[in-house]
Amino acid sequence: MPAAIGTAVVTRATIVHLLLAVAWVLAIDGSVASAQDREDTPAPLPGPVVLQLPSSARTAALAGAWVAGRDHDVIFHNPAQLVGNTRAGVDLSLIRYGPASTSKSLASSVAAGKWSATLGWGVQLVDFDRDAAGYPRAVDVLLGDAPSNGTGALLAVGGAILFKGVRAGIAGKYLSELDQHALVADVGVARNQLGGVLAFAVQNLGGGSADDDEANADIPTQFTYGYSLSRPAGVLDVGLFTQVTHRDGWAAPAAGVEVGYGWIEGFNVVLRAGIRRPERDVQQPVTLGAGITGDRLTIEYAVQFFDGGRAANGVTVRWR
Repeated sequence: MPAAIGTAVVTRATIVHLLLAVAWVLAIDGSVASAQDREDTPAPLPGPVVLQLPSSARTAALAGAWVAGRDHDVIFHNPAQLVGNTRAGVDLSLIRYGPASTSKSLASSVAAGKWSATLGWGVQLVDFDRDAAGYPRAVDVLLGDAPSNGTGALLAVGGAILFKGVRAGIAGKYLSELDQHALVADVGVARNQLGGVLAFAVQNLGGGSADDDEANADIPTQFTYGYSLSRPAGVLDVGLFTQVTHRDGWAAPAAGVEVGYGWIEGFNVVLRAGIRRPERDVQQPVTLGAGITGDRLTIEYAVQFFDGGRAANGVTVRWR
């Protein structure tokens, strides 16, 4: 009987936390939608193509809501969240957009000592059709039928510490795409709060204008904040990830949920779904994904939808 009562209490607490988190997202979504109704402005580009893509299948399945996420690829989203990511190993991701357009990423991190110091690094590469109309609009250049004749690369290196309950991190990023080369920085903070994680990050500091060169893309500063929550609910593990992105007077909420089931220690399956405010008219708001873990190996899948029945499929392999 005590065990049954304990399970009921945990389940109710989980439901309460999830409802509070959903209400928080809906409140933000409503305020953002209201502001957008007044302004009615299109989404400004976040920069070159390589900066516009999800870093892994998991982030793609959760609609990119990863400022308060975990795993090695947080180096691309919020370096503060490197702290506590003690899982040794590497994450390798491939996302296929078109016949000759593929995004590839590799990321890892390692504990470094005092103040829970953690170091991380990541590399992301992309092929695309540089001649497609509307460069650097990622949807246009990635989903076309032409062979790829353009490439982009992003290298991120950073670290984070824990001080008085606050995680703080910084990452330097080197960007190379077509004839454009830039050094930018991300800074972030995160704290365990309200039963989950509150996080905030400022990305692409030092980017700015591309000097009116039409062949290059501006790299505007971007602000992201969000909340994540992970709780057991009976035999299931439930995670909620939320994020709001602000860039050049434009804002977009996103949220993702994952539900996992493990039958024995080290073996589990998970289903994921996300919803976001699309940045392009051809993007659909819903994303889906799944994953399976067997001992030290995890394989994850995600699909993003676009108009005209087109889709981008991604796979991440994690080894620890």
